[in-house]
Amino acid sequence: MFTGLIQEIATVKEINSHHGDIQAVFSIDEKFLSSINEGDSVSINGVCLTAYNISNENFSVDISNETLDVTTLTQLSTGYEANIETSLSVSDKLGGHIVSGHVDCIAQVTNIEEDSRSFRVGFELHDKKYLRYIVKKGSICVDGVSLTVNMDSDNGFFVNIIPFTWDHTIMKYYKIGTMVNIEVDRLALHIEKLLDIKSRK
Repeated sequence: MFTGLIQEIATVKEINSHHGDIQAVFSIDEKFLSSINEGDSVSINGVCLTAYNISNENFSVDISNETLDVTTLTQLSTGYEANIETSLSVSDKLGGHIVSGHVDCIAQVTNIEEDSRSFRVGFELHDKKYLRYIVKKGSICVDGVSLTVNMDSDNGFFVNIIPFTWDHTIMKYYKIGTMVNIEVDRLALHIEKLLDIKSRK
């Protein structure tokens, strides 16, 4: 589990293909690397992956064909930067919202506007069935970042990104057409299932 509060930005050092699935090697500062152990879960642009081959300069993850099919990690290439967060421990503060690291769908950036010192960014979902889980003032996870929905629409949603988040995540590189990973609020999915089970009784 994660909080959606990005800790660092890592850079792809190397990509190795293995019959479709890939191994990605990320470089990141030594302080972050010293905080993770072999086999720990890390969130990379909102995708939960397992870290291994950890050194004082980099770490590796394996990305399966299934993960590549449903996320934007197909875009990874040497020099690509990604949002990174370590998994949540019991003693950690829950400053964002509960994020599983399981991407539900992909969305496309449709709008970027300056709003005072913040940025108003719009997204269009590729899979419209997830729109019902997105509500104004509700939580949403975009590329691993916990955000609050500012407004929902027929095709997607808008968020306001404060200067700190803009400066400390890959969102500062967003352009119209950028593809992002989306995870809807897990509580909404669980509530829907419980209501469905109750209606069958």
